[in-house]
Amino acid sequence: MTAKTLEARHLSGPLAGAVLAESLAAVALMSSDAASDEEAWMLRMHTSGAIGGVLVEATGAGRLRGFTNQKTLDDLDGVLPIDTSAAVGESGSVQVVSTLPGRILNQAVLQVAPPQLRFVLGRYYNDSLQIPTGCHIWVEADDGGLHTARAMLMQRMEDSDQQTFISLLEALEKGRLDVLMRERVWPRDIVNPLRDAAGCDKILVRDQRPLSFGCRCNKEKVLGVLGSLSKSELQTMVHAGESQQVTCHMCGEGYTADVEDLRGVLGRMEA
Repeated sequence: MTAKTLEARHLSGPLAGAVLAESLAAVALMSSDAASDEEAWMLRMHTSGAIGGVLVEATGAGRLRGFTNQKTLDDLDGVLPIDTSAAVGESGSVQVVSTLPGRILNQAVLQVAPPQLRFVLGRYYNDSLQIPTGCHIWVEADDGGLHTARAMLMQRMEDSDQQTFISLLEALEKGRLDVLMRERVWPRDIVNPLRDAAGCDKILVRDQRPLSFGCRCNKEKVLGVLGSLSKSELQTMVHAGESQQVTCHMCGEGYTADVEDLRGVLGRMEA
């Protein structure tokens, strides 16, 4: 599972891992609107709570990456059951951006209180895009870390019945879909349980994509970042004769730039 992979890569505590899982689930739902595999959706959230914020990204191909500002929350990580509302706090700002390589397609900024991801998605679709939407995100975690994360986005299309959609939202708010979220068969047979929970049969499952961990970082990009340092800083590193360790914030992958790499960066700067 991608969220579990990133939780381990970032050495996240159980609460940060749960927040990261919710955020990855949210941006994965958003990215279902991508028109191509290369299109990427980014969700950046700053919060008043101890987690500080989160940045996650999903592509149209279902590739996910991201991180939380704070990785461990000493005063909260030992509290059970895991409650992400304690980490995100009472208020926050959210930026949603969709891009293609080298080009911004769309962006929106929201103020959300409380900054919980299901409310963020509701605000984005209902207010920014004027699409009636309900969202549910379910994360199972304990003091040992994350177990699973599942999410569902429900939207009413223009030619659909309003009362049917209201029935679905009521089922969502009353917790009648929580059992469905816990089922291990998820999401292979989701339509019939949804119909039963909402008492309606006009439900179409739009998208069920495979999701996977994926980051665009590589050593070439790392050397490009080192190239943004000043010439004197690079010369100092070369003269010290020590390798430099660089970690990608998005995925936690570590890269080593040895002295020859640093000389190459310096040489390109001097050319």
